[in-house]
This record gives sequence, C-alpha cells and structure tokens, in this order.
Amino acid sequence: MIFKSTVMITPIMIGIIIVLIIFWVIAIGLAVWVYKDAKKREMNAAVWLLIVLLSGCVGFIIYLTVRE
Repeated sequence: MIFKSTVMITPIMIGIIIVLIIFWVIAIGLAVWVYKDAKKREMNAAVWLLIVLLSGCVGFIIYLTVRE
C-alpha cells in the first residue's frame, strides 16, 4: 500500500514564515551594525556580535547602554 502525504501551506503559515524571516534579517542587521560600531570604538567586537546574535534586541539595548 502506498501512503500519500500532502502538506497544505495555508496563508497563516506563509505569514508566520514571512514574519520570522523579517525578524531574522533585523537580528542579522543589528548584529552586523554592533560589530562594526564596536570595532570602530575599539571594543571586543566579536563578543558583542555573539551577544547580540544570541540575545537579540535585549543584547542590542545592553550594547547601546554600555558602549564607550
């Protein structure tokens, strides 16, 4: 017997995927900006890049408050 699996992609699923992609692009953009800014300010850019990538907007806000 052959089982046929069909996956329906609904408009809600497409919307969720689009929102996730937008959040991902924003997170990458923030991380890149933090890396460049930290490097320009002679801070440890790689550490700040990881902090922002792992914690998102919270890490970005922390960076803005502690940057020199």
